[in-house]
Amino acid sequence: AAAAMACLVTVGSTKFEALTQHLDDNASEFLDILEKELGTVKKLYFQYGKTTQNFDTLRKLCKERKVQFEAFEFTPKFKEILAASSLVISHAGAGSITETLHLKKPLLVVVNETLMDNHQIELAEAMCSEGYLFWTNVKGVLEKLSTSNFRKLKPYPKPDAKAFAVLLDKELGFVDET
Repeated sequence: AAAAMACLVTVGSTKFEALTQHLDDNASEFLDILEKELGTVKKLYFQYGKTTQNFDTLRKLCKERKVQFEAFEFTPKFKEILAASSLVISHAGAGSITETLHLKKPLLVVVNETLMDNHQIELAEAMCSEGYLFWTNVKGVLEKLSTSNFRKLKPYPKPDAKAFAVLLDKELGFVDET
């Protein structure tokens, strides 16, 4: 039997109603997929930012299935929750992506296609092509969750502080390049 799992859905500081509404509207299928992919889901966390919605369907189904459901705008315990999560479904903010990957958490990034000048897609595509995460749009989130093998993702490398120092020295002319 698989260990009890926790899933975190995070939208950062923005409003991403398309994602949160989609998951609530399809709560039964969403929870079924999590169970199938993760095993016994014990906790479902929703960090909803500026989204105004009450997650009625998810609350009801989680209660029926004995899954602890916790929704919050922001929390000082965010890093703890992230660290305790077995799977993260996140908006495509660079901070959320790198924070999740540094903790070596399986990550599905959902791009917000309503944002203008959307650099999120380029970031998500680049990180996906390196094998660090999977990405999708809102409409594809359930299918991507059920068809992605999160065990095949590569661990994100630790930042190399020495490489930055060497680059800085070189740029500032402190290194003799002869």
